[in-house]
Amino acid sequence: MHKYLLLFFSFFFLSCFNNTKYNKADEQKETSENIVIDLPKKLQEISGITFITDSLVAAIEDEHGIIYYYDLGKQEIIKEYTFADDGDYEDIVKVGSDLYVVKSDGTIYEIRNFANKNPAVIHYNTPLKGKNDIEGLTYNKELNSLLLSVKEKNLDKNQKDTKNIYQFSLIDKTLNEIPVYQIHFKDIESAFESDALIEASKKFLKAAGNDNLNEVIKPSALTYHPIDGNLYILSAINNMVIVLDKEGAFLNIIKLTGKEFTQPEGLAFNSKGEMFISNEGKNKKGNITKVYQTDAK
Repeated sequence: MHKYLLLFFSFFFLSCFNNTKYNKADEQKETSENIVIDLPKKLQEISGITFITDSLVAAIEDEHGIIYYYDLGKQEIIKEYTFADDGDYEDIVKVGSDLYVVKSDGTIYEIRNFANKNPAVIHYNTPLKGKNDIEGLTYNKELNSLLLSVKEKNLDKNQKDTKNIYQFSLIDKTLNEIPVYQIHFKDIESAFESDALIEASKKFLKAAGNDNLNEVIKPSALTYHPIDGNLYILSAINNMVIVLDKEGAFLNIIKLTGKEFTQPEGLAFNSKGEMFISNEGKNKKGNITKVYQTDAK
């Protein structure tokens, strides 16, 4: 019964507004609606995206070690590159001329000089494991490091009131086990103090024994905004984006509304600061959605 009550609360968290399909014949026009790009079957399980140019994204899905180069204007895959065997690949980020991909067990793959015909592929093991469930990957230029966010358990078992983000140095290729950022559940809780439905859901979770509210947020992607420099963290549940400032202080939450957000897994900004979110299709087509309206609490 608890399971069905939780589904009920989650379904009614946010009201939906209309969406529209991307019109490849026209440039994206100013509209009060999200722009939804349906993806081919190969990307039904899309799990991460990163921009190569403002019209081209590199995407991965969580079953095969393949990078798909997808043209947003043509709405088609223009190139594929196999970098590893099948596995649970969760996010991808472009760093200069290289691409990095993270596996759910914390393994990092470097695709060096990805534009070359035969790029070199190197992988790095980290102290992170499958139980941590790593789904978010981005690059911090000042630290010259990759940032990895846990979806489930932190490395430190005593930290039960946060979801941690760890730093992997691209200088010495090691992971710092002290988190560089932390998402505090108390910040999430305070952001929804006036939202009766989400409050009801949180009370239900506590009653079910989940006192630390770790089922309210499950980070699935993260990236820096190219203009304001803040860190945006996508949650695969409850359709929200948490925003932290450069120092890691909580700023606000952006609510994602629309039936297109079937399972938000990937997050990226183009050079204009426009937000794009990729969604696994479940029983439907996967999609990439340009989010027009970002309503922050």
